[in-house]
Amino acid sequence: MPRHWTPALFAAFAVVCTLLVLKAQMRGAATAATRGKLKRYLNAEDAAWRGGTHVSRDDESVQRIFRTHRNDLENLLPFFISGCLYIVSGGSEMLGEVYFAAFLLVRYAYSFAYLTQKPRLRRDTYTIGWLVTMVMGVHAASNAVSMALK
Repeated sequence: MPRHWTPALFAAFAVVCTLLVLKAQMRGAATAATRGKLKRYLNAEDAAWRGGTHVSRDDESVQRIFRTHRNDLENLLPFFISGCLYIVSGGSEMLGEVYFAAFLLVRYAYSFAYLTQKPRLRRDTYTIGWLVTMVMGVHAASNAVSMALK
């Protein structure tokens, strides 16, 4: 194991990543389940197979769930990359756990805000998550440059 990172920090990151991936996967499943429940499908073959209606646009409830799923996919990858770089660059265990917990909480809150139509909470949680990822990434880059200059 590299001397500049700790198993506890990696474990915290792994748990947070797992919970975020599970949430994103559940949003994907919820999108499909809602389409099935409404019997409204974007693909004609699905409508014919499932005995539903072919539509060119999803119902608003399906679109809302799909947008939370897409937003997760857009935000989780940068977080995963920044988190990995933070760990291998020897970031502080305590600060790393704060970054990871904050991101986890705001991503769950973001999905709640989006699904319950709370725009200010959605904006604020998105912004906090974006800032966490950016600050953690800058911190990781700074740690890496410091390591390289030693």
